[in-house]
Amino acid sequence: MKTKERNKMKKSLYLIRIIMILLGVAAFSQSCTKLDETLYSSVTPANFFKSDAQFVSALGAAYTQMGGYASGDVNNLEELSSDEMVVPTRGSDWDDGGNWRRLHLHSWKTEDNAVTSAWNFCFGGVNTANRLIYQFQSLSTSGQVKADVASAYISELQALRGFFYWQLVDLYGNVPLVTDFVTAPAAPATAKRIDVYNFIVNDLETAVPLLTQTVDGTTYGRMNYWAGKFLLAKLYLNAGVYAGPTQWDKVIAECNEIINSGKYNLESNYFTNFNVADQGSKEFIFAIPYDQIFFQGFNLNMQTLHYASQYTYNLTGQPWNGFCTLEKFYNSYDPSDIRKGDVGTLTAPAAKRGNFLAGYQYNLGGGICIDAGADATNPNPNKTQLNFGNIGDLINGQPAPQINQLGPQAWRQSGVRIGKWEFQIGGTSNMSNDFGVFRYADVLLMKAEALWRKSQSSTDAAALALVNQIRERAGLTDLTSLDGKVSFDPTGPVVAGGELFNEMGREMFAEHNRRQDLIRWGFFLQNAKWTLPFANAGDVLGPPDAHLLLFPVGRSELSANPNLVQNPGYN
Repeated sequence: MKTKERNKMKKSLYLIRIIMILLGVAAFSQSCTKLDETLYSSVTPANFFKSDAQFVSALGAAYTQMGGYASGDVNNLEELSSDEMVVPTRGSDWDDGGNWRRLHLHSWKTEDNAVTSAWNFCFGGVNTANRLIYQFQSLSTSGQVKADVASAYISELQALRGFFYWQLVDLYGNVPLVTDFVTAPAAPATAKRIDVYNFIVNDLETAVPLLTQTVDGTTYGRMNYWAGKFLLAKLYLNAGVYAGPTQWDKVIAECNEIINSGKYNLESNYFTNFNVADQGSKEFIFAIPYDQIFFQGFNLNMQTLHYASQYTYNLTGQPWNGFCTLEKFYNSYDPSDIRKGDVGTLTAPAAKRGNFLAGYQYNLGGGICIDAGADATNPNPNKTQLNFGNIGDLINGQPAPQINQLGPQAWRQSGVRIGKWEFQIGGTSNMSNDFGVFRYADVLLMKAEALWRKSQSSTDAAALALVNQIRERAGLTDLTSLDGKVSFDPTGPVVAGGELFNEMGREMFAEHNRRQDLIRWGFFLQNAKWTLPFANAGDVLGPPDAHLLLFPVGRSELSANPNLVQNPGYN
């Protein structure tokens, strides 16, 4: 897609958002326990819903909810509970009552903000989709909109609702199943995870065939047929976790349809998917069209970059110095892997971009960044070197711990930072990179896993061929076996399929996949292997108990809705 078309699309999304606010139809609660709505204007089916443009405008409220996905609390629950990412507490920064550390230590509480915020985000999407489905159904029933026109929009909303319910069933398991806007109870009861899963799958299997197969600017950032197929593949991939019986054949069938369509391909350059101008990537099956002006919400630059990195990218505001990766995960990349990138040294900045920012950071105009506050907060004796903008490695030219402790006195430069998405020179606190929610590379990896699971052969030729497509783009030699030591336990035993698991992590780093992968592979409860190297004696590590495979229902939600049932293991 050309930049002009992309900007036009983003402006239309922004205008849709404003229209919906002005009309009052976006004034809908994000809590599943508050299901009443107030309309504040005289807009009715008689004077609106007259053209395709107005129909798409109505859909805007549903897609506006996606703005909180890339950098919100769904991301925090998925990533910070895994071996990919952590937020150390650096003095008074990033403490917040220990919320961030607890996510990584698997000792979260029902009162933690992320638990409630992610729940409300997802149910906000469900509720808005339900309302719009009801509106289109009413218009069709009354004859004001043709049945086939209404059906197309209803199917799209069903697919989007399925996305939000997928997040809920993945994070919380047993959740209320609310599907009708008019008859929805004020305090819906909890439904079983398997029942919610079956509803999502059945609903999608009905809706997806009715979605458009068009792939162009009119469907960019929207749930089309292929996005629906991808979502079904993800649900089938995790069926053994969500519902019991595995569905490997169905994973393969859905992936094959996407692959054989010829509508998507791997980009020759991995970082094309993460540039500021990443719109129209051949890998994007479903993307969120973020924009620093027209559609805000993606603020990874603020979340991860060191304070002094403001001068590397000439940012309009100072970053917050938070999110970073773990040493074992960083080291799971081969040095020749183009996805890893280079380390900045005392004599030169990093020569190659990568998924990470490591080593010394340089000002945009030249010269190493200075962290003037490092001496005051950093217990490391190498104070002179620490005044320089060093991130995670190379103190006095020697390897150093990337994270000395989780807190409260993690070094300000602790932790290799997330550099996967290009940071715009002169950027604001909101990034303009589109976020690829569903990406073609993941289709190849899903199919590879399903093939390997079926054959139980580490040398399955078809699975190896798919994984090696990913590796070849990364500049790596082909694998001859999928077995290997898993990334978080490099001194441990060789694990069946371990290198497939590792490759999924390296390729899909920071794209909301890792927690699901860890759980599906049976590794999630082994978090001690990625936490203890830098945890303090006083840190409380969650026990390796199966209840941690789900997050609790938040305390505020339980108080507001007496019909909710808390997940086992929580009070």
